[in-house]
Order: sequence, then structure tokens, then C-alpha cells
Amino acid sequence: MGRVDDKIKQEIAVLRKSGNTIQAITGILRSRGHNISRHSVRYWLRAYDRGFISELGVHVQPKQRTFRKVSERDAELIKELIKSDFSMSSKQIHKALLADGANLSLSLTKIAIDAAGFTHSRPRYGQMVRRANRPKRVDFCQHLIDENDDFADIIFSDESSIQTFQNKTNYYREKDSAPMVHGKPKHPLKVHVWGAISRRGPSKLTIFEDIMEKEFFTNSILRDNLLSYVRVKFPDGHRFQQDNDPKHKSKMAKEFMNDNGINWWDIWPSESPDLNPIEMVWNQMKRHVARVDPKTKEELVDTLQTFWCEKMTVEQCNMYIDHIYKVAPVCVLMNGAATGHLPDKIFPERTRGKSLAYFNNKLKTDPDVIKRLKGLQFQ
Repeated sequence: MGRVDDKIKQEIAVLRKSGNTIQAITGILRSRGHNISRHSVRYWLRAYDRGFISELGVHVQPKQRTFRKVSERDAELIKELIKSDFSMSSKQIHKALLADGANLSLSLTKIAIDAAGFTHSRPRYGQMVRRANRPKRVDFCQHLIDENDDFADIIFSDESSIQTFQNKTNYYREKDSAPMVHGKPKHPLKVHVWGAISRRGPSKLTIFEDIMEKEFFTNSILRDNLLSYVRVKFPDGHRFQQDNDPKHKSKMAKEFMNDNGINWWDIWPSESPDLNPIEMVWNQMKRHVARVDPKTKEELVDTLQTFWCEKMTVEQCNMYIDHIYKVAPVCVLMNGAATGHLPDKIFPERTRGKSLAYFNNKLKTDPDVIKRLKGLQFQ
């Protein structure tokens, strides 16, 4: 927003007092030769409504907040209440203050909450890690750090569902225009995929539509896809990673892996998608589908195959796998809670050429990393 001089502010106030709308005021000012946007008009109308400017062009200084009715005990209680339950509403906090003997209105309670340094917004939803599984995640990550594992022989695998209209793409629009509405059908096109990556490149991509049962997993995934990948890429030994889905651990699947020399790395902790680099692959795949915007199921399948063949290079697979170097130390630091976006926030540098030991050491010795950690809260 550019600078708006006092004369234009005065005109805005006069036009507002005459009952004009934002659109009308913007049009009148532009007809008078003023290059001003609706955003700027809206901003100064709010200032007028709050008494910061007048139709006389005189700036009215906003009143300073005073808390004569808010005691130190009230302020401390507000902090304690919010920190004990971040989902508390202002009405619940107000009720608790009244029960404690405070004489505050609901509006003053909201102001006090703001002054205490809190704001409210909808939470970001991510993976759920139950408390029972957190110690297992910590032990697993600590083992990786102690071994300074480079994941050279690990095959990371998973399945995912891919559908059209997943809202993975951002669109530019003019600042004063309404957000674009992207129509979504009631039943969008949808398929399932299974794939694996390692430092030696990707496996084949299996695309299917039905629910994955143990029979399909054993025959179409382990036999028709993974087995050939292991024999070609890892004749010198490997570790095969998969999550703890029941079909992965079925008797049929275990017998097939044992009979065919597939070395299942059976120490993977439950509820740990943040430790699996292939989750980053699925995210990029979904964004690619959103950009291409296929209209038929055949186009959707072709889009997935093209992405897998052209984008999933050995270099790209290694970049995804290197990301664990950041995630594992942060997982230990957070006592096994979901890491989310924190690894990249704590370690903004690239992972190429680094190691688990490198990032684990930075948590304890790097002044910039320690400074970033001070502003973060861990569960």
C-alpha cells in the first residue's frame, strides 16, 4: 500500500460521512485523479471508524490501553489457563477469571489475552503420534544417530491414494478480487499407488484401484515389483522398510519375504510417516497432478507414470532420503512427537553432503540453531 497524504484521508472521511460505500469512494477518488486502491480505501475507512482520522483531517490519537481492572494475578491466570489448554475460548477464560474473583468484562478479557501475547487461529493438522508410540520413536531415532546411519542399503516404501482436485496448487489473483472457485466433482478420479525409493533409485510404480488386501500386496507388490528391484539393485544386501499395516505383517507376506530373501527391516516405529522420505514423494506427486489437471482416469494414470519416470531420478531419491538427517535429531529433541515442518525451520540449510551426526551436533553447539530453538514449544 502506497503513501496516502492527509488531503486524500480527509476526502475519504468526508465521503464516508456522506454514506458512500468502499467501491463508490474508490471510484470518486479515482475520478478526481487520485491513484488509490480499494485496499487503501478500506484501510483508512477503518482508521476513520476507529477515530484515528476525521473529516476535518485532524488525526485523533488512539487511546492507550489501560488495565486498571486487570491485576497481575489475572494476567498470570490467563497465561496458565491458555498454556494448560490451548483450545480454551475467551468465554471459558472469562468464566474462570470471574470464578477467581476478577471483575472483568468479556471484551476486556479479550484485550488482556492479546496483551499477554496470545492470538488464536485454526490449528494445522498433521500426523498423530500417540504417547505410547513416542518412546519407541525416540529409541529408533537415537539408534540411527548412534550408528550415524547413512541409509545406503535401505529401501523405503509406502502406498498412497492419488485423486484429482486435491487443492494442492496456489493461484494468483488481483488483490481486490474474490478468491478463485475451483469446482470439485462429488466423486473425483482416484487411484492408489505403491512405490519404493533408495539411494540407488526408484522401484517400478504400481497403480491400482481396488483395496489392497494381503493377497494383492504379496502377489502384485512383493512378487511382481519389489522382488525384481531387490535382485537388480541390491545383490549385496539390503534392508526393506515398510510401516506396520496389518497386510504388510500378514503370515502370507512374511512367508514370501522369508522364502525369497527380502530382508524386512522389522524395527520401524508405528505412526512415523515423518521418518519415511517417500511421503515427500507422494506430496510432490499430488502437486504435479494438480498442475497437470488430468480429466480422465487414463490421463491420471499417464500423469503418474510420467512423474515417476521423469522426476524420480537417483539424485532426487537421495535428496528425499537425506532429509532424515534433519528429522531424526528433531524427533529425539521433541520426545517422539510429530516433527512436522520443524526440521526445516530449525535447520534451513541443505542436507547434501551432511550426516545425522552433523545435524545432531548442531542442536547442541550451533548458536543460531540454539537461538531458533528458544522460540519453539515442544509437546
